[in-house]
Amino acid sequence: MSRSSIRYMDKTYLYGQQVDTSTVSNPVIYGKFPKHIVKKSPSEKINKILSTLLMGLVVLSLVSYYFVSDREKIMNNLGRDIVALSNENIELQNKIDNLHSFNKVDAIIQGKTFLDTAKTVIEIPAVNMASAPKIKPVPVNYNWSMGY
Repeated sequence: MSRSSIRYMDKTYLYGQQVDTSTVSNPVIYGKFPKHIVKKSPSEKINKILSTLLMGLVVLSLVSYYFVSDREKIMNNLGRDIVALSNENIELQNKIDNLHSFNKVDAIIQGKTFLDTAKTVIEIPAVNMASAPKIKPVPVNYNWSMGY
């Protein structure tokens, strides 16, 4: 006989749930048997709690991984922008230094350390200079010999 064919006259409990059985017309065993209540063992309760907690932690880690990877992408973009701005800043600083050096040279030249600008203009009459002697023109036709 299979186990499913054996039925009790009272209510029985299978895997912690109450099963209502009807009277069996032809029982194999007669007698009064005590009711057996099958309760969940503490390890089953602990396993269910721990598995629920584990699933919650897995979902939480997936959500946090998404936000971390999104922030990392934003940080990489900001890092590239910072490098580009830093390079541009270096170029502009070089141009400013170059202009400052020209301004310093110009200030030194125009300053009183080397040259003074004239405050008055002195006019003198033109001086007649003796004329230079005239030079004879050189003849253009020369008799050149090629190779000797």
